[in-house]
Amino acid sequence: MIWVSGRLEAGDPERIGEFWLSGRLGAGGQGVVYDAYAPDGSRVAVKVLHGVQGSPKELERMAAEARAAQRVASFCTAKILQVRLEPPRPYIVSEYIDGLSLQDTVNGTGERQGRRFTGDDLHRLGIGVATALAAIHQARVVHRDLKPGNVMLGPDGPRLIDFGVARILDTHTATEGGGFAGTLRYMAPEVYAGQRAGAEADVFAWGAIVVFAATGEHAFRGGALPEIAHRIRTHHPDLSALPEALRPLAEAALAKDPLHRPSARTILAALTEDPREGAGDLAELVASGAAQSGLRTRWEPGDPALGKVAEDAYAALPPHEQSLVPEVFLRCVVPGEDGSLATRPVAIAELADRDDPAELRALQHLTRAFHPLLVETDQQVVLARPAVLRAWPRLRSWVADEREGLGTHQRIRQAARTWDDHGRRRGDVLTGAHLDEAVGYATTAGRRQSLNRLERGLLEASTRAQTARSRRTRMIAVVLAVTTVLSLTATGWAVQAQRTTVRQRDTAASRQLAAQSRQFSAIAPDKAALLAVAAHGIRETADSRAALLNLVANPARGVLSGYQRNAVSVSADRDGRLLAIGNDDGTIALWDVRRNRQIGGFLRLYTPSLPRGGASVALSPDGRTLAAAISEVDDTGEVLQKAVRLWDVRTRRPLGDLPVPSQPDSVVFTSDGKKVAVDNGQGVALWDVQSGRQHGPFIPYPSAGSADVSPVIDSRATTVAVGEVTGDGPDTVGLWDLATGRRTASFPVKGEATAVSPDGQTVVTQEYAKSDDRLNVFLWDARTGRQQGGAIPLDLASTVGPFSPDGRVVVVGSQLWEKSGTHVGSIGTEGDGSMSVATFADEDTVVSLDGDDPARAMRLWDVSVHQPDHRPFRVGPPENKIHLGFSPDGRTLVSDNGVYGGGSAVFRTWDITTGRETRPALPAAGTPMLTSPDMITVAPGGRTFATGNLYGEVRIWDPVARRGYAPGGGPQGRISAMAISPDGRVLATGGGSQGETSSPTVDGKVQLWDLRTRTLITKRPLFSSGTEVSSLAFSPNGRTLAAGTGRTVRLWNVSDHKPLTQISGVTDQAGVLAFAPDNRTLAIGAANTTVLWDVRDRRQIGTPLTGHSATVTALAFSRDGTTLATGGQDQVARLWDVAGQTQRGAPLAGHGGPVESLVFTGDGTSLITGDTSGTVRRWNVAIPADPVAIACSIAGRTLTRTEWAQYVAPGIGYRDICPSLSRPR
Repeated sequence: MIWVSGRLEAGDPERIGEFWLSGRLGAGGQGVVYDAYAPDGSRVAVKVLHGVQGSPKELERMAAEARAAQRVASFCTAKILQVRLEPPRPYIVSEYIDGLSLQDTVNGTGERQGRRFTGDDLHRLGIGVATALAAIHQARVVHRDLKPGNVMLGPDGPRLIDFGVARILDTHTATEGGGFAGTLRYMAPEVYAGQRAGAEADVFAWGAIVVFAATGEHAFRGGALPEIAHRIRTHHPDLSALPEALRPLAEAALAKDPLHRPSARTILAALTEDPREGAGDLAELVASGAAQSGLRTRWEPGDPALGKVAEDAYAALPPHEQSLVPEVFLRCVVPGEDGSLATRPVAIAELADRDDPAELRALQHLTRAFHPLLVETDQQVVLARPAVLRAWPRLRSWVADEREGLGTHQRIRQAARTWDDHGRRRGDVLTGAHLDEAVGYATTAGRRQSLNRLERGLLEASTRAQTARSRRTRMIAVVLAVTTVLSLTATGWAVQAQRTTVRQRDTAASRQLAAQSRQFSAIAPDKAALLAVAAHGIRETADSRAALLNLVANPARGVLSGYQRNAVSVSADRDGRLLAIGNDDGTIALWDVRRNRQIGGFLRLYTPSLPRGGASVALSPDGRTLAAAISEVDDTGEVLQKAVRLWDVRTRRPLGDLPVPSQPDSVVFTSDGKKVAVDNGQGVALWDVQSGRQHGPFIPYPSAGSADVSPVIDSRATTVAVGEVTGDGPDTVGLWDLATGRRTASFPVKGEATAVSPDGQTVVTQEYAKSDDRLNVFLWDARTGRQQGGAIPLDLASTVGPFSPDGRVVVVGSQLWEKSGTHVGSIGTEGDGSMSVATFADEDTVVSLDGDDPARAMRLWDVSVHQPDHRPFRVGPPENKIHLGFSPDGRTLVSDNGVYGGGSAVFRTWDITTGRETRPALPAAGTPMLTSPDMITVAPGGRTFATGNLYGEVRIWDPVARRGYAPGGGPQGRISAMAISPDGRVLATGGGSQGETSSPTVDGKVQLWDLRTRTLITKRPLFSSGTEVSSLAFSPNGRTLAAGTGRTVRLWNVSDHKPLTQISGVTDQAGVLAFAPDNRTLAIGAANTTVLWDVRDRRQIGTPLTGHSATVTALAFSRDGTTLATGGQDQVARLWDVAGQTQRGAPLAGHGGPVESLVFTGDGTSLITGDTSGTVRRWNVAIPADPVAIACSIAGRTLTRTEWAQYVAPGIGYRDICPSLSRPR
């Protein structure tokens, strides 16, 4: 089967508006075109536009162009069905043309052979394209990107598609500046010269298209832009392959002077031999052209419709396999909170969890039969073409039949997974209304989805637990009755028994709510927060605490509760207490952040004709004055309405309008609040708030030829950066001082300007990547003109956000970047979609407009939570594998220089807090050493450190004396593990395999050394075998030493060297160990999991902690033992709640290599991580003093009585869990 549309790529949404996406039809600088399906299953093309989200003027132009394009006759173009240009993802929906593009027809695709157009077919092709051009030019539209890829050969003849770069003829926008749009080899000479692309440019492209169709070659070849431009301006292509009737028309169309080219109408009349060209009856001429444009050769369909593909695959299956198809597809569908549908990957293990082996084999064959609709990847089945939910009528019917049951099955599935992950504990079973709902689902006849063994097991365990509770309750009731008669003494016992029953009920309910909170954490953070608070309020358990801390460990800090408008601009005062929100309908709201409510009604400048840009707003730093700008133009570019208005925030009264000329676009206050900078589309100037007059010079934007200008004003209104993208030369950016009008800098960059720091010293630019499927973002030092760091990838649906108030950090999508080009954190959790950060409310809080949120929620994020501080430091060159050693108190770091192969090792000592070296490097320059170490371990206080290498060399170092000592009597093989006791007196070493010598050996010995005398303590090893010692760890009291050897962990008493016990049956090699402060809990990192063991009782605690995708390489407990940190070769660190055995917050990502070292600071508020690239980061992992208050602020409301009845077990009365956020009823 041949597929024309590509698969959806990472970052692509499943839906846009009401349309489900199937794949990509194409991508370019103007946007991405998706193959999509409407709710009724009809096929459409959806084009998502790039680069216009933040430009009200560009959105205004797009709207006018779309309305003009809708006037074009649909028989020669793809009919535009819907236009939605509201941020953050403006899009246009058009008719889907079933067929191949002219480019694919000529070049061939996959198994299809390419072909050339000759004779009558070439003539008819020329008529068809000329007919379409005549029609669109009659509608006062010029295409501007006509090329073979935009000519679709449909069943009824050629159709033109992709009006993404079209412009209206004879309007203000068509004549100003020109712009540089289109496809290089089909752009007219005048466009390269900087002139506007008019109807004559489309005619030029028609001539080049005819040549391509006849020869299979571009009329103007060349590789780089300058070569192509030169050939278009000077070269006359060979037209000998064209028939006599076409040759003179093509030659005239390709004339270098646009005035010498015929119109599309003239060409059409000549091709149809219609004498009416000059008579003005264009409608009849176009109708005649349309009648003659049908190709006589066999029409070739394009990408087959998803519904047909799915139905053909279904029909080819035997009946017993057909009965399983609904099971697979419906498991891929999940309902949203708002009643919408989404898809999810289904673990193969979930599908395979069946009793009948024959069904398992049938399911395996079924998933292969539906490829590429279903794809197996990473042990999961993924619905690769989500639009099949709408495109396949049979599946639409299944979903409709099961709509009510989808949510129930989703809750059963999630509860079963939680129950299984937690060791199938009784506290995690279903109870009350949840159990009744699940049983009702399972016993309903005719279900197209069945429960697998795990889900049935949960129901059976839940039913048994309910029976046991009922029996226990009846027994208590009998006892109470008897004891009431017997004695008053027994009354106390009965009360106690009743309290026990209530406590057990509340504990079970709390655990159930905590489990549900974790299930909702990714899809509905507000509901997850409320359920966690409810769980904690009903009864504090390890599970409820873990659920709460998981929420507050994520940066989400609340949603603007109940805000229903579509915001396009947000500004905050200096303290972050007040927000001004500009909406796409021209209204403005004031929002009290701390009380989470709107202040008064909406302010309004005027009502736009359509929501296409809305109001740009700015608050003065003291929060006393509001400024807003808005403008609207008609289809011809004439300004209909414009205003820049000031308000007194306290009284909400207008202070007057500023007499700003042209079209005001954006406003920014100066830091003293006395002036406001206004961008009017042609330049920028400061205006005095008090007098309403212009203050200082007007700074006009450049208007050089074909340059596209991108101005941005810094957040303090001191600097404007103006980017110039010319297309045929280097992109540049210029900086001006707004107060003086003086140009302060100018230098070449890449792409258009998108942000400038408050001090004017850093500029951010962006440009499309070569593949056009994403953006590259660059940081520039304005003082030197040099790029800082590398290119930063950015999803097309995301935006470059603001700088932090101190100017050190800029937001790129959902990532935080230091101005030097270093990644320093992220906003949101794994799997977040596109995000548009509107403003910093204060140093640590940002406000975002969620691009993928159907509710267009406005959210607050704390960018300090679980983020590294903005001062990561590097201790060595990133190309070397650097070894690190942290002191146990997290204050001192020792690093090597990563030199191998007999080079001299150099060790450097660092203060982790300041990132500075504390002592000169050692050994001194010129001191020889055989080779660099494999590991470094540091004693408490950093007074001593030890190193070991693959040649069995142990060195003990004194940083103060700058000396290293080589104790004798050590191992002969490789040093594979080291640890220093908590009192700093004893060094433990473990031996490993030595493959670097002529006689490979394994020295699996565990030995102890006296660090003061630098001598061997153990004359005989504690342990010796042919198995490598992979890990060592002392208990915090120094009495116990643990060693990992293969899949066994052995423990010794350090004082008398006697073995204590051993832990066998570890799932993989015990690669890393760490003791908890209680001296009895041992964490074992084995492969990509971590397990906790009680070494006193020799039992595993709970279930393995999973999440890393590669080997766990580092472990560390916090001082209070409540938190475990793990680091892995997957370059992330993770935090775990020890009691609840669940991950806390999102992974700590952004490392430059495997995480080799971890340590908590003494107060537990920070985690220090070091990776093999030599980068050290300090992460804020502090737990808030009042996590319940934080969770309530995340939700922005309290739990309603209806929700309480839905989620809380019967018998537990309603409680207002967030009283400070309650609303009057």
